[in-house]
Amino acid sequence: MQGLDVILWVQEHGNSALTAFFRAVTNLGSVEFYMLAIPLIYWLVDKHFGLRFSVFFIFSAYLNSGLKHIFRTERPPRELRLVTQEGYSFPSGHAQGSTAFWGFLALKLKTPLAYVGAAVLIFLISFSRIYLAVHWPIDVLGGVAIGLLLLVAYSPLAQIDLLKIRLRTWIVGSIIAAAILYLLHPAGDGPLTVGFLLGALIGYRLELLYIQFKEEAAPLQNLIKAVLGLAVLFLLKEALKPVVGWLPEGFSVVVRYCLLGLWATLGAPFVFTKLGLYKKGHRTVVPH
Repeated sequence: MQGLDVILWVQEHGNSALTAFFRAVTNLGSVEFYMLAIPLIYWLVDKHFGLRFSVFFIFSAYLNSGLKHIFRTERPPRELRLVTQEGYSFPSGHAQGSTAFWGFLALKLKTPLAYVGAAVLIFLISFSRIYLAVHWPIDVLGGVAIGLLLLVAYSPLAQIDLLKIRLRTWIVGSIIAAAILYLLHPAGDGPLTVGFLLGALIGYRLELLYIQFKEEAAPLQNLIKAVLGLAVLFLLKEALKPVVGWLPEGFSVVVRYCLLGLWATLGAPFVFTKLGLYKKGHRTVVPH
């Protein structure tokens, strides 16, 4: 079966209930979902894991956008699409993103339920892109394959002790890496991912040295952290547009998302700490 035949066959066996279901499922692979989920992991669960997770996932998104602009594959015909989706088609960002996101979590948890849950979610999110006719089957297969390759490639890197890297080396290295990534891919989601990555890396290291935010908190404190942190994050996302709008288009996006990354890893932890939104106790001092 050709790609178009697969889409037509899948849609022939669909109905309004399935369409509503897959429209909901596909939102689990949206940028908005990840903007909610990853900061919450950082603020409420484990900031060290959250930083590694965000760097891994952001690089996956950067790579996906770069490949899209290399292959420049057109999406299935508009008349077949059941949701609005623009941009290039190969590889599927939803398929690659869900594989990277849920696969990374499963490898962290290392339980049968985590692996099964990840597999089910990856399948559903990926299949939704074919059912909704915004991706060809090869886009989805390619996205999953790239996500899996990234997971395999990251495994040895996960053993590196980030805290052994000197502060100056960390900051200069982060700026140089961001500059190189931007020059390689200044289009699509390149500026967005580069900016957030830069802000998150710098913010994380500064937070460790000067704030020493504690993730562990009471349920009500965690609720306040989640609501406050996400509210400011999404407010900044919109409010910063006119503030940095005078800058060149791509660079303005880098600056805006760099500030969002700084809020997620430095600003929010600072506010949470000042408000006492953590379980009181001894705070470990991280040496310079």
